[in-house]
Amino acid sequence: MTFPTSISAAQYSAIAISRSAVPATLTEAALKANFAAASNYLEIKNVRDMPALGTPANIVKVPVYGQAQTQSIGAQSDAPDLELTVNFVPSDWSKSGNAFSGTGTLGDAVGDGVAKVFQVALLTAKPVSLMTGGTTANVGGSAASPVPNALIYFVGKVESLLVTPARDDAMTATVALSIQSDFYGPYTVTAST
Repeated sequence: MTFPTSISAAQYSAIAISRSAVPATLTEAALKANFAAASNYLEIKNVRDMPALGTPANIVKVPVYGQAQTQSIGAQSDAPDLELTVNFVPSDWSKSGNAFSGTGTLGDAVGDGVAKVFQVALLTAKPVSLMTGGTTANVGGSAASPVPNALIYFVGKVESLLVTPARDDAMTATVALSIQSDFYGPYTVTAST
């Protein structure tokens, strides 16, 4: 099983950040290689709300002399604001003082100014892992239990973390991501054998 083939909720969507350097060319193979092993990435857990992903439309009306109506053209659009709302678990976001690309934590990635590859996995069932390669079960599941998946990639930075304490609900935090590239995908990973 690869791409989802029917209308369904993306109940187990997940977002992960690669510890590997941004590849020189942003091809499907190079992007997936950044998530080939479990040690290559960290998952942003406890995501409560995901933003819309992709390139928004920016249609501009252009008057044309001698015509009764304007024409419309697609202009360069502004990158969308990507803000995730997560149920805040302080230990997930603590700072270790190490470089994120080494043994650092998600907290070390916040505001470090280093571009990273992000993987957004849209899933209809919970996968074994978010890995895109290897001989063990990956984001596509196993041959016995495949998981339909669609993967979207982009290069960006973790800009800020804004915590909202709550006395009547779970503490939440808003994680702001900046975008440094186009969106790539959706791609898919076939269940491992």
